[in-house]
Amino acid sequence: MLTLTAPGVDVGLIWDRSKCSHPPGEQCGGPKGWRVSGAAAALWNDVSRAYWRELNRVCKQRADRALARRGARYKGGLLLYEWELQQRGVWHLHFVVGLETPLERAWATEYVKAMEGLGPKYMFGTVHTKPLRNPRPAEHCAGYIAKYLTKRQPDGSYEVTETVTAAGRTLLNYVSRKLTGQSGCTMRALRNARLIWAYREGFIDGLPFLAPGELLVAIALLDRRPLPARGP
Repeated sequence: MLTLTAPGVDVGLIWDRSKCSHPPGEQCGGPKGWRVSGAAAALWNDVSRAYWRELNRVCKQRADRALARRGARYKGGLLLYEWELQQRGVWHLHFVVGLETPLERAWATEYVKAMEGLGPKYMFGTVHTKPLRNPRPAEHCAGYIAKYLTKRQPDGSYEVTETVTAAGRTLLNYVSRKLTGQSGCTMRALRNARLIWAYREGFIDGLPFLAPGELLVAIALLDRRPLPARGP
């Protein structure tokens, strides 16, 4: 899992020093109450999603072409990405690439290389590339991404984060069809699982009508069981 930062102060964002808790002569940064000025943050937050779409498209294109020049008939893509609203007041992006096979690793390397070169053109900052050298298991990446959407409360319950409740992002994350096809965990399946849960808990009368396959997938997701095998 890699992260792509919003632009730094030197390329467009300006600190709102009225929010700083450190002495006037000390440099902004770190856990010092630092926030980006309202106007600069609003501008970046407004354009960042469109800039990201174009940056991702061009980087994918370059990575696909790089592998084609080596004779590999392979076209890659991100497994998922997640927006996070940082404490400094701007949106920051996390994304996951596959590194399981040699082709996936080659594609990911080319993709990130393109992003490092093109990121400043689209007003993005640093790409943190350490995970390319030290990849993490899928379970670790899933847990890391999930923490930006929910946080555990002292009583054991969960609450959505500010990233979810903040205005300005109608689409917080993306999951590739490659993953949803293997897991069956789609928005439709999750809605069905919620209906089954509501029925079990007595919040609705009568079992919701679902096609047999959809019912099995919803129950498997709800009970965290392996998904039933699909027919031929």
